[in-house]
Amino acid sequence: MHRRKLFSTTLQFIIPVLALALTGCQGKPAENTTRTSQSPAQTATPATPRPLLAGRIDNVSLYPVPNNASDLAISLVVSVTNAGEPAVAQNWKLEVNSPGGQEPIVVEPVHVSGVVDKPGGQGQKVDLAKEDLAIKATRTSITAKDRLTGILTFMLKETSESKLASNNTRLAVHFKDQQGNSYQSPQVALGAKPKNK
Repeated sequence: MHRRKLFSTTLQFIIPVLALALTGCQGKPAENTTRTSQSPAQTATPATPRPLLAGRIDNVSLYPVPNNASDLAISLVVSVTNAGEPAVAQNWKLEVNSPGGQEPIVVEPVHVSGVVDKPGGQGQKVDLAKEDLAIKATRTSITAKDRLTGILTFMLKETSESKLASNNTRLAVHFKDQQGNSYQSPQVALGAKPKNK
């Protein structure tokens, strides 16, 4: 009898405690285990600053190569501007594109010296060694809003001014910056006066 009373008293004590404990568990808010994912805009790394060069052919001069009239020299006054990080312009090439199914001819500049008439300069003289853009551009870092101007000379084998002009030939200059980004000037048609900006 004494045991029953003790058991009954113990149950009376335990049941309210359990009820209280259960009520406490139910009232506790559940933890939010959902993770918010970042959008691609938040996770993307910022773009690396880079040069933004632009080249333009300002004037063209065609003439037979001295002491070798069967080859043609092409001297170009070329200007380069930059709207990005400072850069040098290098790896110059001239693309000569004649219509009629022919593949474009691509040639590298030749280094010449001597004082000659500036292409398109109306009698102005220029020292080609000092104004050689292929050399000048590698020594000069072009910063934003700067303009670097110089002369590039190329040689085409076995051709003439009349042959190129009669084919409505177009010229474009290709070059790169020190990061390896490639650039191309707008094409200029032989016989057409380049537009000055």
